[in-house]
Amino acid sequence: MGKVKDEKAVSKPKPRDNAPGGARKSALVQFVLNLTRSDLYKPMQGWYARLYTAIALGVIAAAGAQRVFEIVKESEALVRYSAPLAFAGVLAWIIFRLVHYPPFAEFLIATEAEMNKVSWTSKEDLIRATSVVLSTVVLMAFFLFFVDRLWTFILERIGVLQFGGSGGFGSTA
Repeated sequence: MGKVKDEKAVSKPKPRDNAPGGARKSALVQFVLNLTRSDLYKPMQGWYARLYTAIALGVIAAAGAQRVFEIVKESEALVRYSAPLAFAGVLAWIIFRLVHYPPFAEFLIATEAEMNKVSWTSKEDLIRATSVVLSTVVLMAFFLFFVDRLWTFILERIGVLQFGGSGGFGSTA
């Protein structure tokens, strides 16, 4: 083995940013700039994860549009229908761009790839395991109920527990 030289470690060059003045763009600025684009980021990768994420966010957006409709329902007809539609349209575009925002899209692509690696149980195994769990829970509930009744009976007979009166649990009033 050789001797370690007293040289300075070579550092990797930092990636250049295209921002003016060399300042790095914040994530918020990048996302806002992403809203003005219309291209798709890796359109065929992570398709199901993107679709279901967009549907879930769309349900939330629809609930928001419903709320906007309830707020402006006393307004004239043009405002009553155009405000919720405009709100829903803007949110739909934001959701569409969000699932194509590169950092978020990469996360969804990686998530779908990991979900594809999972070995899912068969329907028969799932039914069998669920029935075992449910029957065990029911048997334990009955067992604990009868043990509780037994100890309540024993402790009432020896005078440790005294029930009676119209008060709360354990009240002697």
